[in-house]
Amino acid sequence: MSVFRDLFEDIKKDEVGVRSLAENITTDDLPSLLTGMALDRALVKAYREYPADYEQYVNIELVRDFRVVDRISEYGGDGALDLVDQQAPYQYTTLGEDKYSFAVAKYGRKLGFSFESLTNDDLSALRRIPEKFARAARRTELKLITSLLCDASGPNSNLFTSGRGNLGSAVLDVDGLNGALSAIGEQTDPNGEPFFVSRFHLIVPPSLEVKARSILEAIELLYVDEDEVNYRTNNWVKNKVVLHVNPYLSVINTTNGTTAWYVLPDPADIYCVVLARLRGHEEPEIFMKNPNAIKIGGGQDPFNGDFDNDSIEYKVRHICGAALADWRGTYASTGAGA
Repeated sequence: MSVFRDLFEDIKKDEVGVRSLAENITTDDLPSLLTGMALDRALVKAYREYPADYEQYVNIELVRDFRVVDRISEYGGDGALDLVDQQAPYQYTTLGEDKYSFAVAKYGRKLGFSFESLTNDDLSALRRIPEKFARAARRTELKLITSLLCDASGPNSNLFTSGRGNLGSAVLDVDGLNGALSAIGEQTDPNGEPFFVSRFHLIVPPSLEVKARSILEAIELLYVDEDEVNYRTNNWVKNKVVLHVNPYLSVINTTNGTTAWYVLPDPADIYCVVLARLRGHEEPEIFMKNPNAIKIGGGQDPFNGDFDNDSIEYKVRHICGAALADWRGTYASTGAGA
């Protein structure tokens, strides 16, 4: 077993490959390695390495079970203080609250392959399974979050409406982004008090990536005021806005998905979108179907497959959920240009 431990540590450091491992361990070691700790760790490693920049603009919650969870956001008591005249009593204030609810759900799938495929592929298929499942788990989270930002007809009306002042139609350019930040700046909390957002997140489809990067990575910005006077300034916007390219925007939004863009506040300032995970199961988990075939000569190797057809099956399970918490601090534009 010491050889097994040494080889496993080398694999984690990428110092040896799967072929080398297969040549140095016995059939008794193989099932415990590939069906247990190694595959699960490979899945978690791939999950953690797969791009997840959406975690920067969502608030991540952990829940204990699958029941609906209510969260209360409190407001009030932090507005500008009242003037108190000499010997006059201090006035009471009131606290208000908003509620949002969410729950996690179970997502997953199975993947099977034949004994012949395993033999012919020299274990490469096994090595790719964790990567595929990890990518699927990340895409599940991103798709859930994106479905809260938009639907097939455009920006989600549960979050963005013209009545709230957080839905427009400007194209993505310096003026359009300025209009979005100005509109957010005019929003107030339920007591009519302004709020402060230290950083914003600009979320665009791949079709707007070049435009967005051109704005945020420009050295200077040019402004033209109402008197047609030109002003050149350093590009301060790049320190205020973080860019995220979300390919699901144009997949889910089939109406204006290639032109619509979104601005969300940093969750450190305002919770707008919540991503929930189940405590103790925060990352995807991989399972292998227990074999039901026992070789007469002795031993039970799961890679001999199912008794009836020699098939080998894996399953991935990921538990997560998403919800809207608050619309304040958000803005969306259809990009129609009107």
